[in-house]
Amino acid sequence: MKVNKPVPKKITKGHEKSSHDGKAMAIKKNRPDKTVFWGSIIIAAVAFLLYANTLNHEYALDDYPVIYGNSLTMQGVKGIPMMLKTAYWFGLDGKNDFLYRPLSLVTYAVEWELAPNKPQLGHFTNVLLYMLTGVMLFRLFSRLLNKYNPVLIFIAALLFIAHPLHTEVVANIKSRDELLCFLFFLLSADLLLEYNLSRKIWQLTLSCICFFLSLLSKESAITFLAVFPLLFYFFTDMTLKKNAISCMIMVGVAAVYLTIRGSILTSQTTDGDINIIDNTLIGAPDLNSRLATAFYILGLYIKMLIFPHPLASDYSYPQIPIVTFSNPVAIVSLLFYVGIMYYALTRFPKKDILSFCVLYFLIPLSLVANVLFLTRSTMADRFLYVPSFGFCLAVTFLLMKLLKLSTGAMAYTNLSAMLSKNRSLAGIAAIIFVLFSVKTIARNPDWKNDYSLFSADSKISSNSSRIHFLFANHLIQSVKQELITEDKKPGYLQTAEVEMKEALRLYPKSYEALFGLGEYYTTMKDYNKALEYYNMALQIFPNDPKALNNVGNTYFRMNNYQQAFEMLNNAIKQFPDNYEGYNNIGSVYFSTGQYEQAINVYKKAISLNPAYPEAMKNLGSCYGMLKNYDEALVYFNKAASLDPMNAEIYNNIAITYQFKGDSLTAQNYFSKAQEVTMSKKKK
Repeated sequence: MKVNKPVPKKITKGHEKSSHDGKAMAIKKNRPDKTVFWGSIIIAAVAFLLYANTLNHEYALDDYPVIYGNSLTMQGVKGIPMMLKTAYWFGLDGKNDFLYRPLSLVTYAVEWELAPNKPQLGHFTNVLLYMLTGVMLFRLFSRLLNKYNPVLIFIAALLFIAHPLHTEVVANIKSRDELLCFLFFLLSADLLLEYNLSRKIWQLTLSCICFFLSLLSKESAITFLAVFPLLFYFFTDMTLKKNAISCMIMVGVAAVYLTIRGSILTSQTTDGDINIIDNTLIGAPDLNSRLATAFYILGLYIKMLIFPHPLASDYSYPQIPIVTFSNPVAIVSLLFYVGIMYYALTRFPKKDILSFCVLYFLIPLSLVANVLFLTRSTMADRFLYVPSFGFCLAVTFLLMKLLKLSTGAMAYTNLSAMLSKNRSLAGIAAIIFVLFSVKTIARNPDWKNDYSLFSADSKISSNSSRIHFLFANHLIQSVKQELITEDKKPGYLQTAEVEMKEALRLYPKSYEALFGLGEYYTTMKDYNKALEYYNMALQIFPNDPKALNNVGNTYFRMNNYQQAFEMLNNAIKQFPDNYEGYNNIGSVYFSTGQYEQAINVYKKAISLNPAYPEAMKNLGSCYGMLKNYDEALVYFNKAASLDPMNAEIYNNIAITYQFKGDSLTAQNYFSKAQEVTMSKKKK
């Protein structure tokens, strides 16, 4: 058997090399050499430069439900205790179901405390986390792959950092859950590796904490339970027993997380609750077409990894067609995935690095592939964030083989020597890197805000009903909330009507589009037309509280208080915990001068949702009408703490102080209201 030549301790000019026979080598306990140090600096710098043009971006897409539209986030650090014991979307809809990701919410709350409604801090945090992820990825795999040429991990890490598919993860603040999840896994794996070398309990403890934080960031971290043993099996000489013990400890950490999650969430799964607008595969007529469409999408993922253009934030129904295995993309994709899986399993005993790459790629992807079970999404760029490293590592390794470069362990005096000795690889990688970087930098501006994103993606995902709805809804809400100047309103509303009707054309049963057209015609004060579309929406979801409330509110705007009262009471009857319904009933009482009754109903709404600023504001108005100004200020101030970007609340506080005879304080609050209004219009 061929014996490996040891790498000399003294490194001479250029490089020394040794071959390897495929056996895993022990991970040495040493500090990173200069190559790793400067490689880390370069990777961090590249990550920053690629996303520097996002630092002045605003909020976009799902930033609303988790940040500036989330009642818990907008409380700042005061909202953190509730975040830890409620579901991910609780601050938006008051429901405790499906998702539990408190860590990312906590970071948003801290940022709001430090800089309320300042998305720039959130974007800086995302870029910083991405930089740290690149460094930790390079550090960990530089240690694990110490029997391989170090140029392999350096090039793979650079391609990973530059890959345009990551723009959604970095440029969208909400996707911080992906960043935190992966970063804490890398930290956990690095610490677990250290523990298995030194057996120091504090390292194991920190490793467990990091993995627990990864789980608290996003549930998909559960797939890392299968990645931990792969890392140690492929790249260390750790015994199977020791590997199993280490991984069982992580299973215990996951069990603790799942126990906590189970005690908080009222619903653990999404079975029976997935709509076709969320996942196109719901519309598949049979298992054959469902699986064919799933593999069709998996084929698109491979295409996106190789040629990431165009990129989109949404691939909802009917952007992705339902296909059968007669579709060439579906059948080629199926054969490809079966082939790489066969290769990975047959080469597994040899500890083949390509076997690792395949398994690393497939394990996290399996959770969102819609093959084993259906998820709440058809397809998303962010789903390839973690798996894409396996792709980058495999591509780099195959390029080295194609170019007949040694993949065995080598030592270099510096990065320049490493790249010069692998000039052909560096040249090809540079071309790919530049192409990736250009696409990344070009895509980032689309994520600047909702308008730029939806206007761009409504053309890219032109067959997505939801993206047209989102664009139209953004335009309508901008007009309703007076976020734009008067001269822009006609154009916004005209485009909104076109986009909303296109959403409905693509999916005639779209509740969102029907509801949106109801809101559009309400904004246009065409209340009869609004009622027509709201009632069509109710035909799809007869007991939907939002539609029932909006029908009641429409009657209210028509001064038909009796009909409004009946419809809103129907909403309450169907959903006793419908705090918005109670708030709207209170508004009917308020408008008819029945302030005492209104107070009782508003208090009921607040008891159902203590973090509901609208009811707080309305309750303050009731006390104001009864000339109980001190009590009015109590509730107005509570409302302001829950919704600090609501100019109407500050105006109400100012008016209340005027009635109290305190004109100076009143003027201060009028100024505050004006500042908020101007800030929102700039946004």
